[in-house]
Amino acid sequence: MIRARATPDGLPFRVYERYGKKVYSIGYKMKSGRWAFKLRCQVDDANQVRKLRRQAIEDSARIMDDVPEGGFSGLVTAWFAWQEGLPDTSAEKRAESTRTENRREADMLLKSFGHLEVGEITRSMGYQYLEAHQEAGRPEKSNKEIALARLILEYAIRKGMIETNPFDKLTKNKRVKEAKRYVTHDELEIVVATGRELGGPYHIIALALKTAWLCVRRSFEVRKVTIDAITDAGILWTDSKDPTKPKILIEWSPELKETVEEARAIKRNKLAGSFLLFGNLQGQRYTKSGWGKLLGTLMATAEEHARALDLEFEHFSLQDCRPKGVSDKLEAGHTDTQEATLHTDGKMIARVYDRRQLKKASPAA
Repeated sequence: MIRARATPDGLPFRVYERYGKKVYSIGYKMKSGRWAFKLRCQVDDANQVRKLRRQAIEDSARIMDDVPEGGFSGLVTAWFAWQEGLPDTSAEKRAESTRTENRREADMLLKSFGHLEVGEITRSMGYQYLEAHQEAGRPEKSNKEIALARLILEYAIRKGMIETNPFDKLTKNKRVKEAKRYVTHDELEIVVATGRELGGPYHIIALALKTAWLCVRRSFEVRKVTIDAITDAGILWTDSKDPTKPKILIEWSPELKETVEEARAIKRNKLAGSFLLFGNLQGQRYTKSGWGKLLGTLMATAEEHARALDLEFEHFSLQDCRPKGVSDKLEAGHTDTQEATLHTDGKMIARVYDRRQLKKASPAA
């Protein structure tokens, strides 16, 4: 509990000093009763006492009163609340899809660090986390989780809870090279045909997969695209990672036009198809778990059909359709591939989305 000062001493609110027999101390006490900082020196060193007093006054001006309580768990909650409260134009605000993924990553972090005070987290704990999850077969996931933890701990520094970030510059787990998935035309056509046969939500999901391919869009962008994005010239898309970027108009092709018209014609509950193009039968956006369950059934049925036709087939997701679209545009020699993806440079396209199995070039003249 903070009591009123017995006598005025010229110090800011919550800054307290003490002259002991041998040691002089001064610090800032927060609402929780915990010291945000405490400085000490020999009581007979008048010059150092003046320096510490001046430093404490300056540092107290930078202390924020809304310091998160509840240890690392409380810090995580506060960080997400801060993110949600940032204006959409803020460069620090993460995209909604990224925040959703971050919440899943934070759940994993809390299993290991949720019982600790922020100041108890050490650099070695970060390495122990990475090593344990590498042995569990999730090296890259744990890299992302530790990266999020480092970012959240930076927020703790802002709030004056710690001075240095224990997870700065940790050596991450080495990336496991995996074969990059390229969805073939046969696989996509079988899934679309299967969706039509099963009808209802399966038909909706199948056409969403096809639209993601045609428009080279992220899964989150396709699942939330609204009817008002459909114009006479094509479909207007917003970058889900950075809404401040200019929108991209994917112009109509006969195939894209037919796909969208087919999606809008699927019978839903009354008014359900008036807002989201690929919403569920009630007109709401599919949850990730609901989408995944329906997609699993769609892929399993499509696999049976492919087997009957003696065709190779491998399950794929909405996330696999954007790389297919990029790869097909590059293969066709389109010059607007980077613009279509809304990426600011071609590095991400070359490193992540280009899944061509064979690249072609003309000989030197």
